[in-house]
Amino acid sequence: MGTALKRYITFLIFLTLTSTLPARAGQSVDLNRSGQPVYIESVPVDDERRKDSWVGQLGVGLNLSPDFLGAGAHEVTTAVDLRLSYKDTFFLENNKIGAVVTSRRFLRAGIIARLQDGRRDDLSRAGIAKSDALSDAVEIGVFAGTSFYKLFLSAEAYWGVGSVHGGMSMELEAGYLFELNSSFKLVPVIGMSIGSRDYLQAYYGVGADHPTYTAYHPSGGAYEVHAELSAEHRLAKNWLVKGSLRASKLKDNAFDSPFARESRAQLRAFLGLVWLF
Repeated sequence: MGTALKRYITFLIFLTLTSTLPARAGQSVDLNRSGQPVYIESVPVDDERRKDSWVGQLGVGLNLSPDFLGAGAHEVTTAVDLRLSYKDTFFLENNKIGAVVTSRRFLRAGIIARLQDGRRDDLSRAGIAKSDALSDAVEIGVFAGTSFYKLFLSAEAYWGVGSVHGGMSMELEAGYLFELNSSFKLVPVIGMSIGSRDYLQAYYGVGADHPTYTAYHPSGGAYEVHAELSAEHRLAKNWLVKGSLRASKLKDNAFDSPFARESRAQLRAFLGLVWLF
């Protein structure tokens, strides 16, 4: 299949599927991401796929996630997992886009941007009014990733752009790729999310003049830790089944917020069919 046709088909599928996804209630964090980040995953791809400038995968399946970050109730929705890499330099991973600026044997680093979910107008949790809605935030930053054989480490730092927040956040992860045979892979991952005072105030803080809640001003620091296990089973040359299960725990500076006081433990899962191209 030609490169231009691949890109056109992928774009059409992506637009069609994402246009049918329901708006999420509450603030969520990278629900589709699992396993290695794309700027590490794209390096050791099959030689046959590397013949084209574009390399990627498109997954479609079901996603289990909390109604909002901090909710006790969960819901199942359709989900799309899209990862693209152009000449192993430019990449797209769901809500993230970036470019590799330096590539060495044990280090890949560059610039990155993402669209961070806010709190929607259709919040369903009792006590959260429409006036508490928060727009999606555009964030720009830098990343660094390294891999030692099967072990990988990654760090991403973001700064808010625009009126939603001017704070900083970091995502730290470490994982290991187990290739049990030629068609089955397991990737356990542990990670931590860190936010500055301004970042956490935007998503979890409450102002002094709030009509319902007592003022709350969270301190900066780690606000969520997680452990994840993802699995891939190759069905054919360009098709595989992918699943992931992620359990996370909100730290006090996030969980003590009125917007996230239902459940400290959070569970997310994804199961879908993936096309490799």
